[in-house]
Amino acid sequence: MDRALSVAALLDPTHQVVPFHGRDPELRTLELWRDSPAPQASMLLHAPAGAGKTRLLRQFRDEHWDDAEHGRLVVVDDADRLPWQDVFTRLQDTLRNGPARTRVLLAARTTGWWWSSTRQRVADFDHEVSDLELAPTLADRAESFALACRHFAQRLNVATPDEPPPNIARETVLDLHLAALTAVRGDPCDVNRVQLVRRVLHHDTGPRTGRLAEDHLAVATPEDPDPDLLARAAHRWPHLVGKLDELIAARPEVVPDMARDSLRIAAEIGSCATAEHIARQVFRDERFAVDAIPSILTRRLADRAGDVLERAEMYGMLSARTMLCGLRQESVDASRREVECYRELTEQDADNRPLLADALGDLGLRLINAQRREEALAVSEEAIALWHEIALDDPETAPQLASALEQISYRYQALGRDEAATTAISRATLLFQELAKNHPALFRADFARVAAALARRYLAEGQKQNAADSMQLSIANWRVLAREDPRFEPELARNLVVAGTMLIDLRRAGAASEAVKEAIDLFRRLAVVNPETFRTELAEALMRHSQALRQLDEFLDAELTAREAVMAWRETGHRKGLGTALLVLAQIADDLDAAQEAVEVYRELVVDDLVWNQADLLIALATLVEQQLLHDRDDQALRTTDECLEMCHRLPSQLVEFFGAKLAPVLQSAARALSESDHHVRALRLSEFTIDVWRAQLPKSPPNAYLSAMQQHACRLRGAERKDEARNTAHTAVVLWHMTGLDLDRQPGYADALSIYGRLCVETRHEPAKALQLAHRAVRIARAVGDPVKLEFALETVEEAEIALSWS
Repeated sequence: MDRALSVAALLDPTHQVVPFHGRDPELRTLELWRDSPAPQASMLLHAPAGAGKTRLLRQFRDEHWDDAEHGRLVVVDDADRLPWQDVFTRLQDTLRNGPARTRVLLAARTTGWWWSSTRQRVADFDHEVSDLELAPTLADRAESFALACRHFAQRLNVATPDEPPPNIARETVLDLHLAALTAVRGDPCDVNRVQLVRRVLHHDTGPRTGRLAEDHLAVATPEDPDPDLLARAAHRWPHLVGKLDELIAARPEVVPDMARDSLRIAAEIGSCATAEHIARQVFRDERFAVDAIPSILTRRLADRAGDVLERAEMYGMLSARTMLCGLRQESVDASRREVECYRELTEQDADNRPLLADALGDLGLRLINAQRREEALAVSEEAIALWHEIALDDPETAPQLASALEQISYRYQALGRDEAATTAISRATLLFQELAKNHPALFRADFARVAAALARRYLAEGQKQNAADSMQLSIANWRVLAREDPRFEPELARNLVVAGTMLIDLRRAGAASEAVKEAIDLFRRLAVVNPETFRTELAEALMRHSQALRQLDEFLDAELTAREAVMAWRETGHRKGLGTALLVLAQIADDLDAAQEAVEVYRELVVDDLVWNQADLLIALATLVEQQLLHDRDDQALRTTDECLEMCHRLPSQLVEFFGAKLAPVLQSAARALSESDHHVRALRLSEFTIDVWRAQLPKSPPNAYLSAMQQHACRLRGAERKDEARNTAHTAVVLWHMTGLDLDRQPGYADALSIYGRLCVETRHEPAKALQLAHRAVRIARAVGDPVKLEFALETVEEAEIALSWS
C-alpha cells in the first residue's frame, strides 16, 4: 500500500483520483445556460459541502466550454467566502476587454441574504442571473460507490472490495467516497458519520483541508480550533455550536478577521450573546458596510425586540442596512414593517404621527431604490398628506412639511413628472420663505438652499427668467448669512459657482463670469487658511470661470483661466478633477495634448474603479476624437472612435441611465464632427447610440433631448446622402413631438424639427407645399420664443421651399 498518498490527496477534487461521473441533468442545464441568447449571464451552483460543486465546475469548464465558440467563462468557486468587492472586481474585468459574450459561474454552500445581495448587484451589470441547486449525492449512488472503490484500490494497489454502499444520513458525494476509501482500507464502512470520519483519518496524519479539516475538528474537538473551520463545521455538526459561542465570547477580537461565510454562519446559528459580540465588532468596521452580515445581525436583533417602538426602530435600522448592501426588496420589506409598527403606535397615540410620516418618507426612498417608482410616489404622497394634517394641528411642524415637500419634489423629478416636481418645490420654497422671515437664524439657510433647487427646476422647464430670479434670491440670502456669520462663506462661494454654471446654461455669460469670479476670490482667501479643504473647490471655480469667459468671446482670458484650473487640480492631486479640467482646456483652447492627457488620466482611474470612471473615459475619448479631427489626424480619430464605440456597447444599462445626461451631449458633438469630416459610418453609429442614451433618460427627464437627438440623427443621415431615411427619421421626430402633450407653439425644439423635416422634404422633392407650410410655422414659433438661431434656420427653409415650389 502506498502510504505517501494522504486522505486529503485521494479525495481532493482537483486530483480527480475518482474520475468525474454522473451529473448529466446538471450538465444539460449548464449547457442550456451557456447557449442562451443573453450576452451576459451568471449562475450560482449551490449545495452542501462535499456535494461535488468543484468537480462539476471543473468538468464544465474543461469539457463543455470552448472560448472561441462560447466566449468568456469566469469561474468563482467558494463565492460565499468572498466579500462583494472581490466579486465586483471580477465583474468589472469583464467590461474592460475580451469577448462581449460572458458567463459567470459561481459556486457556494449556501444561498440566503449574501446571495440575494450578490444576485441583485450582478443584475446591475445587465446579467441574467439564475441559480441551480445540486442534489447532495448522485442519482446512481451504487455505481458511484463501486467506481470510487475501484479507483482507490488501484491507486493504493490493493484488492477492490465487493460490497454495497452504506446508508449514511444526509449523505453527500464526499461521504460516499469516504465510505469507499474506508472499505478499500479493509475497515467496516456501514457506520455512522462520526465513526466513518475517525476510521478514515486514523490511517492518515497528513495535512487536512476543506471539508476533511472541518470533519476532523468535529470528531477530534481540539482545544484551540481555527474560528473559520469551527464555524463551517458547526453549520453541519450542531454539537459544535456551543464551542463556537465559547470561542467568540472568549476571543471576540477574532471576529473582524474571520472569512465572510464563517462569520455569516456564526451570526445566524450562534447564540444571542454571540450575535451581540459579532455586532459590536462588525457594525463599526467599514469593511462590512456593504456586506450582508450587518443586515443579518440586525434582523436577529429585530426579532428579539421587546415592544412595538423598539421593533420599529430596529426595522428602520434593518431597512437602511439592507439598502446599503444591495438587498433592495428586503429593504422594502423591512421598511414596510417599520411603517406597520408606527401605524400601530399612531393608533394608540396621535402624537406619534410625525414618526409615521418619517417612516413613510423612508419607505418611499427604499421603493425608488428597488425601481418601484409608482409605489414610491403613492407612499410619498401619503407622507405629505399626513404632514399637512399634522401641520394643521401643530404649526410648529411646518419645517417638516416643507422638508417633505422638497423630498417629494426630487422623487417626482426622478419619475419624469416635472409639473408635479415644480409644484412641490415651489410650495416648499414658500414655506421656507415664511419660516425664514419669522425665524431667520433657523431657516434662512434652508430657504436659500430650496430657492436654488427651484431655480434648477425652472431651468429644466425652460423658464429662464424665473430660474435667474430664483437663483438671485438664493444668492442674496447666502450673502446675508455669510455677512452675519463667516462660517457660511464657503456655502456662499459654492452657491456662486452653482449660480455661475446655471447662468452659463442661460447664456448670461457676463453675469456668470461675475458670480464665479466672486466665488474664486472667496475660495482663494479660504484656501490660504485651509488649503486641504478649499483648493479643490477653487480649482472647480476656475474651471467654471473659464467656460463663462469663453461664452463672452474672451478667448485668451478663458484659456489662461482654464490652464490655471489645470495647475490647481494638479496641486490637489485629485486625478478625476484634473481629467475634467483637461477636457475643459481641450474644448476652450483646441488643445490636442490636453485631450490626450485627459484620456490617460481616465484610463488610470478606470483601472482602479471601472464603474464610476468608465463613462468619464468615454467622454474623454469622444472629446479626443473631435480634437484629432480638428488637427487633421483622421486616422487616429477613427481608431479612437472605434474604441469609443466598443466601450459604448460594453456600458451596462444602469450606467447609461445614471451617466447618460452628461454622456450624450459629448457623443452627439463627436458624431457631428465625424459627419462633417465625411466619416459617416462611424458618425451614424455614434449618433444611434446617443439616441439610445437619451431614450434611457425618458422616464426621468423631459422628451426634448431625446427628440433633439432624433433630429440630429436625421442630419447625420442627410450628410451621408441617405436622404429618404433622413426625411423619414425627421418625420418620426415631428410625430413624436405631437405625442408629448406639450404646448408646441412654445417649444423651440419643435420649430427645429419642422425646419429639418421641411428642408429634407424640399431636397427629396416630397410635398414641397407642405414643406413650406411647416417652415412658416417654424418661423412663427422661433419668433415667439425669441430664438434667433432657430429663426434664421426656419427662414432659410422657407426660402428653399419657395424656390422648390417655383420650379415645380
